[in-house]
Amino acid sequence: MFLNSNLPMANMGSTEASAGKFAGLKVSLAGVGKLELTQVLFKNSETSIYATSRPGLVLKTFDMDCGKPDEVSYGPYLSYGVEVENFQDIQRIDELRSRVPAYYGSNLDSERQFGYIGMEYLQGQNLLAWCQMAAAEGYPSEWTDQFRATLYETLSIVRLFHKHDIILIDFKPDNVIRLFGGAVKFVDLGAFFTPRHNRETEKYVYSATPDYAELVIDTANVQTGLPLKQGSDIFSAGVAFFEMATGDSRLTMSDECAETLLGQPGNYLFRDSQIKDIWRSYSHLKDLLPLVHTQLKERRILFSELWHLLKSYLASQVEEWESLSEEQHGQMLLDTGTAFIADQLPIPLQWLAEPIARATTLRSFRLKSVADLMKMIGEPVSESIQEDIARYNGAVQMARDLDPPVTFRQPMNVWDVRINPQTEHWALSSSLAASELWQVAEFAFVKEFCRDEAGHRFFQIVGDLEADFHQGDKLTLKHLATDHSAWLGA
Repeated sequence: MFLNSNLPMANMGSTEASAGKFAGLKVSLAGVGKLELTQVLFKNSETSIYATSRPGLVLKTFDMDCGKPDEVSYGPYLSYGVEVENFQDIQRIDELRSRVPAYYGSNLDSERQFGYIGMEYLQGQNLLAWCQMAAAEGYPSEWTDQFRATLYETLSIVRLFHKHDIILIDFKPDNVIRLFGGAVKFVDLGAFFTPRHNRETEKYVYSATPDYAELVIDTANVQTGLPLKQGSDIFSAGVAFFEMATGDSRLTMSDECAETLLGQPGNYLFRDSQIKDIWRSYSHLKDLLPLVHTQLKERRILFSELWHLLKSYLASQVEEWESLSEEQHGQMLLDTGTAFIADQLPIPLQWLAEPIARATTLRSFRLKSVADLMKMIGEPVSESIQEDIARYNGAVQMARDLDPPVTFRQPMNVWDVRINPQTEHWALSSSLAASELWQVAEFAFVKEFCRDEAGHRFFQIVGDLEADFHQGDKLTLKHLATDHSAWLGA
């Protein structure tokens, strides 16, 4: 097993850095032809994203130069191969293909010692940058509504990956892009744990950012051949939510609390011994995964250590702790941790404290599925709206008429519906309708009937002869699957 610290990509600010090592090179992609790499858009220690001479297409490059003409650097070579395989796996899954950048192929240039993957350039912002912009503006109310809907959509994509037995492992906000139209796509496919890896665990390249992972648990599982589970992604999601809200992936601890814990070494010495074991296997993590003792000294605590510290602290402070049940332990731990997290969140986002706590707590008390986390984020519509949709909406009627019939998930959320100004009935978002009717979405023909003042378009399901045209073909629900301005009505 090779473990990659997988540091986030950073913008390259200087002119020299923007040019990039491979700028000006011409490469070939099957089915695309020759391309020229122009300038670096993003860069980290081993990979770079280059703009190219073809608009809308970027190349992710893996620098494999090790200083020897007939050899390549093993780490980047391995990372390149894993990401190519993951892209190819996803291309075979129709539901997931639209949730990642379009894939244009890959190639390995042995002479120039680098590999490259051609992919779609996404017009949008990563979730962390999007949230930081909102923080600078004081969290406008319209944005907070969009934020909740975006979190829900992001989780729905995670759930879709899990449906196909793919664990993301390195889920973090700068690996999720919110397009300017509102849709969400995932980037950086190098860490996925797929059914292929489940069959060949010994060949899996475990790649995670320490702040978003429970390395003590996951590295032990991978080393012993145990498959990674949903709990890893649920944990990462909770940390990601906290970072989106605060700008930091680690928690701050007061001087008084930190000194109290430091004065009780039994609270952290065993965890420190486990961290040192990881250092012995992966020496490059020494600076990225500090000892709990160091975290307490610095007053910055990893989520992977927070709950162990809190449990030890409560055990030492609550006189009747030993007589309490495991369920009571879990509730007391959650209550304490939720309050601790809430104190660090901005007021408009303090509702996130409980979802963050339930997602990151010890695995025995953690939410069991992403669907459970989605319920905590959702904002259900009223019963009257549900009744209107059930009675008049064409997509729901179509679902009922299928054999076997399809039941839409209940309850729907406020961002899933919009009033049709022409019919005065509620329309469903095309993305929700497409996800529920995915098996028949490419055969569900649609026609636009009206628009509202904000430019949202309202469609109806029609026969193929009545359908609108789209790129030389008939428009279907599948074409609207990620269109946040499209709605299906009566």
